Amino acid sequence: MTLAVHACRSLCSWHRTPKQLNGFPLLACRGCGSQWIRSEPWTPIDHTGRIPDDVRAELAER
Repeated sequence: MTLAVHACRSLCSWHRTPKQLNGFPLLACRGCGSQWIRSEPWTPIDHTGRIPDDVRAELAER
């Protein structure tokens, strides 16, 4: 499985999913459909420009 990455939109809202990828919790955007795990070199933001709490929790595990 590979991550889906799409251009950010004004609907972006990142949340943890029940899935894992490469042993990491998989987070996904409910707005654009992108996916993220903490080993990625980029950090998701939501539609307000803020790093969501679920993403912050994963970043703290790095």
